[in-house]
Amino acid sequence: EDHFVKVRNLIKDLITRLEEQAAAERTQKSFCDTEMAKATTKRDEEQSKIETAKATISEKEAAKAQLEEEIAELSRAIAENKRALKEATQLRKEESAENEKTIAEATAGKEAVTQAIEVLKKFYEGAAFVQYVPPDSDREGKTVSDRAPEIF
Repeated sequence: EDHFVKVRNLIKDLITRLEEQAAAERTQKSFCDTEMAKATTKRDEEQSKIETAKATISEKEAAKAQLEEEIAELSRAIAENKRALKEATQLRKEESAENEKTIAEATAGKEAVTQAIEVLKKFYEGAAFVQYVPPDSDREGKTVSDRAPEIF
């Protein structure tokens, strides 16, 4: 046989094997590219989910901070209202005590006036000191006819 035929066969076999390897490599590269694209897409989707979750967490933390601030403000308002209620209650107690004292004094005064009226009624009802002041008289109790000069 011819040596060139062997060399040609060897070269053909080598080319075939290289072509097969190249095809396998292309298939493997295609598989790797596909898997890499899938992995990149999945990574991007998961990153998007993470960012969405972080945004939600930030919103919830902001809402929580605002609610805590409102709670603190309302707690201060409640404390202020309780303090004002306590002061108002104390003031009402003091005013009530003062009112009771005034009522007691007024009642005692009324009783004293009633007794004085009774004493005066008893004294003047049977008395002969009835003073008559004629109508249209002056300070001294004299009328115009009392002050007129005497006629002959």
